[in-house]
Amino acid sequence: MKKKPIIILLCFALLTLLAAGWQIYEAANLESRLKAIDQQAQLTRLLELSLPRVQEKLQALINAERAKLGFAPPVEAAVYPMPEGGMADFNCGFFLVGPSGVQVPPGQEGFATLLNSATAVIDTIRRKAYNPSAPIYDPAKPTGYDPRTQLPIFGVYEAMDPDFTQALQLKGNPGPFFAWHYGDNLVYMRSVPTTHGSAAEGFIIDAKKLSAHLLPLVETALKKPEITFPRKGEAANLSPLPLVLRPGSEVELPDTATRAKALSSSVSSIWFVSLLTISILFALLAFYTRIERRRADFVSAVTHELRTPLTSFSLITEMLHQNKVPAEKVDEYHETLYQESRRLGHLVENVLAFARLTRGKIRGRQDAGPCIQMLAGVIDKITPRLKSAGFQVTFVPDKRAELLTLHTDLLSLEQILTNLADNAIKYAATAAAPAIAIHVVRGHDTLSLRFTDNGPGIPANLQRQLFRPFSRSAQATAGRKPGIGLGLALSRDIARSIGGELSLEKADSDGTTFLLQLPLTK
Repeated sequence: MKKKPIIILLCFALLTLLAAGWQIYEAANLESRLKAIDQQAQLTRLLELSLPRVQEKLQALINAERAKLGFAPPVEAAVYPMPEGGMADFNCGFFLVGPSGVQVPPGQEGFATLLNSATAVIDTIRRKAYNPSAPIYDPAKPTGYDPRTQLPIFGVYEAMDPDFTQALQLKGNPGPFFAWHYGDNLVYMRSVPTTHGSAAEGFIIDAKKLSAHLLPLVETALKKPEITFPRKGEAANLSPLPLVLRPGSEVELPDTATRAKALSSSVSSIWFVSLLTISILFALLAFYTRIERRRADFVSAVTHELRTPLTSFSLITEMLHQNKVPAEKVDEYHETLYQESRRLGHLVENVLAFARLTRGKIRGRQDAGPCIQMLAGVIDKITPRLKSAGFQVTFVPDKRAELLTLHTDLLSLEQILTNLADNAIKYAATAAAPAIAIHVVRGHDTLSLRFTDNGPGIPANLQRQLFRPFSRSAQATAGRKPGIGLGLALSRDIARSIGGELSLEKADSDGTTFLLQLPLTK
């Protein structure tokens, strides 16, 4: 076989396999990807539904705590009183941070200790009291005095009145509340201007306890929602506190079964197309290999069949040219040349006819005449060849067909019967008294010709491939019978091209019968 077509076919096969493999991979992962898309869309939708309720509840809780602080703190009082209404469970404690230090309501001394120990928190409160946009205090860079004036400060601002012996008084209205967090500390505070500088008032919030009040308002389809501080680079989606409501990674998808059912047909189709593509690919490879093998067998058989008569021609013509043939054998040599030329011509005609039929060129010739007379004329043409091979030929016409006008292609009919005769000569000539019987039977709309020999028949395992092109029986191959395995296949194709059919009717130890059916024109 030629290497170039094989390489091209193998490259195409590889690309097809890769494409089919990719389709199978896509089909296997399609449902999981679509599920992930649906899950993300559901998470986003449920988050959008939950945020307004959570935001409203959070605002109400914070407003309630903020309202307890009133309009402004009593900065001039010696003791910072407990705001009216007590504290919510998420409120760790109220505070007032001024020049004199940290003040808390009575009973919250432990909270004051913890607040004073949190250096970064307490100093940041002082800084943000003066400037709400001040950064979080870095304990690694402490500052106690203004480097320009060397005046004592609490934070990063100058005192309005450096004389701390004077009474502390409110200096203007307190600023708006704002929130910030450091570590686990969530601070909600406002700046309070005083005669000795900016004080800070507010409360510390326990984010986990506050979250417990808010999470029940989240959509129940969200399995693991959380309310916590923003990560680095993440924006808060709740206010007025720097908190983020996250939907989590798990969500209930109520239409999972429906989606899976809808996808099953699509996934099955992808699998089917991929497997069908692979099957077609291997079928094409097998078909191409088979065609190439048949082509090689055909070339080998035709070459062998052509070489034999050409060798005879060459030897006999050379002997005749050199006058080496005795006079009494000249006629015999001429007969041999004639028979070999006829066999060679028959072989060439079969090959050309097969090529025409393969290209789809249907025979269009129509001969018309008395049925029995036309058939007898065709049979008379093949009888000499059969008789020369030792066969007795019997023609049995149907009397019902004597007045029938037959419309068919006589050349095609002759070629079919010639091929059947050649086949009988190859395999049935070994009988004790070789004989051929041709029966004509008229049917309702067909004319049947039964071509019967008394040879050894055809083995059952070879009957199925009898009409395949270039298929030769084991007897022919082992016995070196002439031919290329094209006669019966060509005969069936010719029969079909003129509207008829050729089939094997019987093949046993008593002989072989081929049935040729021709259409009758009404």
